[in-house]
Amino acid sequence: MRFTYIIGVIGALALTSCLKDNPAQLFSKMSSADTGIKFKNLVMETDDLNILTYGYIYNGGGVAVGDINNDGLMDLYFTGSMVGSRLYVNKGNFEFEEIAEKAGVFAEGLWNTGTSMADVNGDGLVDIYVCRSAAKDASKRKNLLFINNGDLTFTEKATEYGLDDMGYSTEANFFDYDRDGDLDVFVLNHSVQPYSSFRNTSKEQRSKYIPEYADRLYRNDNGKFTDISSEAGIISSVLGFGLSVSIGDINNDDWPDMYISNDFHEHDFLYLNNGDGTFTESLKKYMGHTSYFSMGSDVADINGDGKLDIVTLDMLPEGNFRQKMVSGPDNYDKYEFLVESDFHHQYMRNMLHINNGNSFSEVGQLSGIHATDWSWAPLLTDFDNDGLTDLFVTNGLKRDYTNMDFMNFAVQKRLEEMDSGVDMAIKDLLQEIPSSIEENYAYKNLGHLQFEKETTAWGLGGKSLSSGAAYVDLDNDGDYDLVVNNMDEEAFIYRNNTEKVTQNNHLKVQLKGKGKNTLAIGSKVILKADTLNLQHELYTSRGFQSSVDPSIIFGLGTIDTIAELKVIWPDGSITQKNNLAVNQTLHLDQTEATVQENTVEEIATLFTEITQDSLVAFNHKENKYIDFEREVLLPHMLSTQGPKLAVQDVNGDGLEDIYIGGAKDQAGALFIQTPNGSYLSKNEAVFEGDSKFEDIGAVFFDANGDSLPDLYVVSGGNEYDTLPGNYTDRLYINLGNGRFENQSTLLPKLSFSGSCAVVGDVDGDGDQDLFIGGRLEPGRYPLAPKSQILLNDGKGNFSDGTDAILGENSNLGMINDAVFTDFNADGSLDLIAVGEFTPVIFLANKNGKLVPETPEGLQNSDGWWNSITPIDIDNDGDMDYALGNFGQNSQLKASDTEPVTLYADDFDDNGSLDPILCCYLGGKNHPVYSKDDIGSQLAYLKSKYVNFADYASQTVSEVLGEDNLARAQKFEAHTFKTSILRNNGNGFSFEPLPIEAQFAPIYAIVPFDVEGDGDTDLMLFGNFFETRVKFGRYDANHGLVLTNDGNGHFTTVEQSKTGMNITGQVRDAKLLNGSTLLVAQNNGPLLLYKNNSTN
Repeated sequence: MRFTYIIGVIGALALTSCLKDNPAQLFSKMSSADTGIKFKNLVMETDDLNILTYGYIYNGGGVAVGDINNDGLMDLYFTGSMVGSRLYVNKGNFEFEEIAEKAGVFAEGLWNTGTSMADVNGDGLVDIYVCRSAAKDASKRKNLLFINNGDLTFTEKATEYGLDDMGYSTEANFFDYDRDGDLDVFVLNHSVQPYSSFRNTSKEQRSKYIPEYADRLYRNDNGKFTDISSEAGIISSVLGFGLSVSIGDINNDDWPDMYISNDFHEHDFLYLNNGDGTFTESLKKYMGHTSYFSMGSDVADINGDGKLDIVTLDMLPEGNFRQKMVSGPDNYDKYEFLVESDFHHQYMRNMLHINNGNSFSEVGQLSGIHATDWSWAPLLTDFDNDGLTDLFVTNGLKRDYTNMDFMNFAVQKRLEEMDSGVDMAIKDLLQEIPSSIEENYAYKNLGHLQFEKETTAWGLGGKSLSSGAAYVDLDNDGDYDLVVNNMDEEAFIYRNNTEKVTQNNHLKVQLKGKGKNTLAIGSKVILKADTLNLQHELYTSRGFQSSVDPSIIFGLGTIDTIAELKVIWPDGSITQKNNLAVNQTLHLDQTEATVQENTVEEIATLFTEITQDSLVAFNHKENKYIDFEREVLLPHMLSTQGPKLAVQDVNGDGLEDIYIGGAKDQAGALFIQTPNGSYLSKNEAVFEGDSKFEDIGAVFFDANGDSLPDLYVVSGGNEYDTLPGNYTDRLYINLGNGRFENQSTLLPKLSFSGSCAVVGDVDGDGDQDLFIGGRLEPGRYPLAPKSQILLNDGKGNFSDGTDAILGENSNLGMINDAVFTDFNADGSLDLIAVGEFTPVIFLANKNGKLVPETPEGLQNSDGWWNSITPIDIDNDGDMDYALGNFGQNSQLKASDTEPVTLYADDFDDNGSLDPILCCYLGGKNHPVYSKDDIGSQLAYLKSKYVNFADYASQTVSEVLGEDNLARAQKFEAHTFKTSILRNNGNGFSFEPLPIEAQFAPIYAIVPFDVEGDGDTDLMLFGNFFETRVKFGRYDANHGLVLTNDGNGHFTTVEQSKTGMNITGQVRDAKLLNGSTLLVAQNNGPLLLYKNNSTN
């Protein structure tokens, strides 16, 4: 969350649509007159208690679920901020009786936050734990533990049990972290306002410890809880603003791990349980980035692979207007400062982290769940019982102090106060802060990591200020109902109508633990039925400040028989049932479980990393250059495009050798392979002389007809101006025995920022010519230089044949890759080129000239293409092509009808080119930039749009004007999907590769029969980090293997089975000696992998 020096928020009633009971919808909102649940969390600011004195005043309350009287019906407990909490006993048929005061759990007059129900003392009765915050008096912040007396009354015993934590507490999660048979607890606390500001954020502050702000892990020692946080490895500092703690076995080692969502600048924590009473914080090792202002979180197996995935929430709005109202400058400098200060990469949006086993791939933008506005509680479960895990999100803030117009107002008022010496009344300032009252979100899981918003269709529409929420089967009909704690409005009770509106089956499982862990917290329940492989781990504290139903409901869709149900109890014992009927409640008791030996299955991998064994000592070191300082509206940097690889036996010993390009001010390197498999660096002095250039492309070929492989290296990048000599390609002639000499004088005098060098006899004279792709005009994005044809005279002397061969077609755009190939089967060598904002460009060889041709099926092929690889995917004898594209895991969405567009012109007549990137949102084409960012490029817009609200709804036509757009150069991208271009003989068709191929930009595709079955499979590599902060890093590719069924249909190999876990940004990959994989990373080491196939 937030703008830390804003002064508060005052009350306003949340407006909510009143929905009628509609049993045709998945959910029906129940009337409080019928349920008896009238709890309303009222909050009013005062001069003493407001957002200035307590920044979390509008975080709202929680809801806890549990059967307090063991009658088989789940009861509800709501916490209030400035009102007493309420306990509702379930009488059946959605009727409840409120008993908080007579039960002794009212807790009036104190600031209650999160709550959970758990059998803390192991007596078979559910107790209630309440977290508290806000009060300056520490004694009023003591958390409460209400012990169940078994007669619908409770006794507060937090001090007696050692759980009267006096920190600023958000929530608590009870779990058996040491697996000794009783429940321990993690209490999540938060820091206070001064430490949320950017000026107080530094690496040094992490060592500053104040007890009231510290997270705590309490171990249960025979009913007395002991704070073991320090010895267990729990991080606590003044920068911690914990808003959620989720528990689950993240790394599948049978020990419960923890994920902590941290607000403000401190990154989230991933605590992996070492099994010896300690945890290791491992977030950076496993995750490439996280939410910035992390709020609620949940863990569940979303894709059915047996591994727990993680969802975190943030506050990026869905619509263009709201996005623009909360977006200031992109501020790359601030982002870079935080990263260099050891804070992780963080971005303001929801995240969906898919668990690969040894890493995570964050795909929230691909899945479509990344933007739900100011969100609090995510709940992952199967709401419609179709066998897929859905997502529910609560939303809303009573006063949105991130509103940019309000921020400007507050700054202006502060300046006026300094001039006049008269302070503005707090209540007057608060009245200027707008509300963010939005609807909650419900996403249906469509499978394959795709979600669809179904809020209204499911009966969950209507705007509200919702915070804590829980799912619970209130009527025992086998589906999860929803309970939502609201601010300034009665709580929502939603009845789930799945049994009426679908034909989906289910299985409900209720567990009885042994010993002190009576609810069997920490159990894993695994279900197999037909194509379904489902898993649920029993931890009840989920989402935000709330706990859910301890019963487990598996949705089965139309499946009518369960092949296997396995319970792995917390002590490792197992209960297994086979051939179960559906639509029943299964009661299982841990005392009836059997003890089985815990075996760890060895995973056979396709590759093994041998980087250190090979002794290839090359680490690409990108020079520090921030492209955004010169071109403020770039969508991404252009100076980090290398390195590329070239592989060839350069010394005739039968072993393939390696050239890898260097960055600016770093020489490329040639490694000669030795018979023992190691590599020796050669020709250092030759390449060192050209270290000023950035090597973007490289290729070995016989330039002078002596049967020795020579080397051509493309110079590129964006750092230099376009002066002669700044971007000079080089030709290194092989003198024999792998010795090279720079003979670039054999080349025509050309100087431009290029991308690739492709070898082919384009003029049919028997020697090797070159196509050089033109990538960019430095400082003038999106303009590109002409691509070039260099004609070889057979002796290694090259001339510029561009006009003769390409003619007026030489300006192909921002080319990234190309291939000489006979795509039309006429016996002549044609060319296919791809690039950023280009279509797949087909140039047919017609009598020695390359002429544009658009084969059938290639309409709207414009993309952000990075690579092209020839491959016969279906063994039909003609050449197909694998195309690496930008991918779909971005806020930028491209389609035939709603392309990503870019307009380029000197709109303000100041002599510089203005590139305005736009994308569709809500059916309209808007600039992607904030008012501040576009105003920094086009100064005249500052007077046109004084307020953010004036700009926030504007389309690109309204911002720039139709006449200006008509004069501008227009670039479009209609597809971002990495795809196969299948050759059908009479035309081509695009076939997107599996969803995992869309996780990140793909820069290298390597064909290889990884299974040894005769079919050519694919290995895909990519990622790109240097983007606008708004977009964030694209880092979800860890080395992808796709197996081919022989007909060109591909299946994803599970990440952990590939043997690869690449975390850098790959720019090229090649096979060496037919079996060793080389992977070149930007600003990282060259990686080598050995193929483990026996074939």
